[in-house]
Amino acid sequence: MELPQLSLDTFVAICLVIATPWLYRTFSPFSEVRTKTRIEQLISTAILAHTLYMLHCLLVAPPQNIFKELGVPLTAAPELLRAKLAERFGSEEHIPPHLDTLLKRLGLMDLRSLYIRFGHDVLTTCSYCQSFDDFALYGFPSALLEYVREIAFVGFLTLPKSPTAHFRPVGLGVLLASILAEAYWVLTVPVLIPPRGSEIPATMWHDTFVQIRHALFLLLPLLTTVLPYLELHRVPFLGAFIPAPDVANLPPSRFQLQGQPAMTLPDGVTLTQISNMTLKTLGHLVPTLHLLKYSHAAIMRSQETDDAAALNSSSPSQAQVQAQSPSPSLHARASEWWREEAREGHVVRTDEGVRKILKVAGLGLDEEQKADDGSTTQPEGPLLNSAKIAVNMLKEQGGPPSEHWVFIK
Repeated sequence: MELPQLSLDTFVAICLVIATPWLYRTFSPFSEVRTKTRIEQLISTAILAHTLYMLHCLLVAPPQNIFKELGVPLTAAPELLRAKLAERFGSEEHIPPHLDTLLKRLGLMDLRSLYIRFGHDVLTTCSYCQSFDDFALYGFPSALLEYVREIAFVGFLTLPKSPTAHFRPVGLGVLLASILAEAYWVLTVPVLIPPRGSEIPATMWHDTFVQIRHALFLLLPLLTTVLPYLELHRVPFLGAFIPAPDVANLPPSRFQLQGQPAMTLPDGVTLTQISNMTLKTLGHLVPTLHLLKYSHAAIMRSQETDDAAALNSSSPSQAQVQAQSPSPSLHARASEWWREEAREGHVVRTDEGVRKILKVAGLGLDEEQKADDGSTTQPEGPLLNSAKIAVNMLKEQGGPPSEHWVFIK
């Protein structure tokens, strides 16, 4: 099946349709919050440029073929080809020298089969080639350089510590397998030229391989970028073919908060250093949790005022002074502090300006609303959802709550 050939103006219009939303999504010019880093923007722009270039190779600049250009069958006589070219260029004197050399070579059926196998450029530009090996050695480097360029691009997309790093072996493996398969097929495929007057179409193997190669170059970077976010490695059957990301040092995905950056370790860190840091953290965390538990309980039990303590002192004058200027207890101070925190939080959460800014930034605080039929009319805000996830994570993965703590449901 031949791909449709587009004019340059049509292709430019399609490029604008593709590039405008892509660049708008990548750079977000009217958003105050940057959603992507500079590296991510650079990679996204490189993917866009590569995609448009591959579309140009497929739809605007396909491999040249003199038979398709002139609209004649593969078995056309050299005289017919020369007459068609003379009609296109005005006269035989205006036919370019490289096309004149090609016409002389197409007079031999053996070289015409090599034209099918190695393409237009090889038989047109190689002036010294005479045998099968000469044309094969001349045509192989151009295809090899295209594969080398694509291998470098896929390697750039799958840099270490990137979300697509685990797809590097798959991407490079597909390209290496493709170049070996194409080289073997081009060198060994039987080329059949139908007899004159036959309606059997001839397969232009070189043009077919070039189109398949460019289609692979178009799809592989896009799939390498998109597949990590689809988590297809969790599907039982596909998991055997799609590699899973290295998440050994990350918490479970259901505990990762929205907008939380990925956790990465410093370069050069060893397992012993990680173990020592973990032990130090636990050695500090456990006493701190115990202190927090008992101090919270002590504060909640501190109901007496400093007035009563002052009345029991040995100095009457000192007690009289303290009675005249009483100070609140720890319980009262703590209650007052939490009331002030609740008041400030309520003021911030109910402020319309703050809610609008949070909603624009993708951190809404809206409660989930449902219709009478049970359908969701308004989803829960991401920030509120993240707070609930954090609390549930602390309940499930943290230490058991103290019997002195009070949870308000």
